[in-house]
Amino acid sequence: MDTKTKATNPRRFWNPFGAEYGWRPQWNLLERFYIRTFGVVDLPSRLRARVVLHSIRGLPGKNFLDFGSGTGCYSFYLARKPASRVYCIDIDASRINDCQKIASQAGQKNITFLTGSGHERLQDFHSECLDMALAIEVLQCIPDLNLFLLELYRLLTPGGYFVGHVPILGYLRESERTLFDDRVINELLTQAGFEIKSITPTFGSFTCQLSEVFGWLTRSRLMVGLFFPFLMLASNFCRVASPNGNYRMFIAQKPIKTAVQS
Repeated sequence: MDTKTKATNPRRFWNPFGAEYGWRPQWNLLERFYIRTFGVVDLPSRLRARVVLHSIRGLPGKNFLDFGSGTGCYSFYLARKPASRVYCIDIDASRINDCQKIASQAGQKNITFLTGSGHERLQDFHSECLDMALAIEVLQCIPDLNLFLLELYRLLTPGGYFVGHVPILGYLRESERTLFDDRVINELLTQAGFEIKSITPTFGSFTCQLSEVFGWLTRSRLMVGLFFPFLMLASNFCRVASPNGNYRMFIAQKPIKTAVQS
C-alpha cells in the first residue's frame, strides 16, 4: 500500500455513514472537515440509512450492487467490508464522476462506477455475480420494473439478497412510475421469483417531524452546521420500525437451489 492510500483510506479512522462524501472536490476545507467528522449532512438520508444498515447487518456477501447510488454513500459503506466488491450505478453522470473522484481521494479501489438506468444496464453483468443488491428510493422511478426485477434476480447468487426502500404515499411524484403499497410490493417481488423475508414500515410521525425541522434549517447553511449534530442525537429516539410509517423497507431473497431428488 502506498503512502497516499495509508493517509486517506477511510477504514483507518472515525468513519460515520457518508463520511467519504467529504472528499467531494467541490467542498471547501471546512465543509470537508465537517462531513468527515459527522458524515453526510442530510437528515432524511441518515434516518433512512439507519433503517437499511440495521436491516442488512449480519447478512453474508462480498459482491454488492448499489442501484440508483446517488451520492454513493451506500456504495462506500459497503466497500468498507474486507474483500468486498461494489458496483455503483446511477443515471446521473455528474454524480458518478463525483464518486470516481471521491474513491480516488479516499484510496478505495474496490468500487466500479457505471452510468445507466433500468434493466438495460444490468444486462452487462453475468448471471449469479452478486450476493446483495440495494435499490434505495429508486424503484418507483424505473420505467419497466418487472423486467428490472427479473434481470436483478438473474444477477443474484442463490441465497442472495435484494434490499429496497420505497415510498407508500398514495400518489405519484414527478418522475415516479410505480405507485407502491404492501400488495404491490408482494406481487412484484414474488412474480420475479423472490422470497420475501421482511417488509418493515418506516418514517413514522417523529421521523417526519425531525425531517421537517431539518428542511427548515436548510434555508441557512450556518443553521444546518450548528444544529445537525443535535438533530442526529434526537434521531436516536426514532424507532427503526414505525407502524404508521409511509415508507417500506423490504428484504427479499433469491431461493437457494436444492438438489433434485431421484
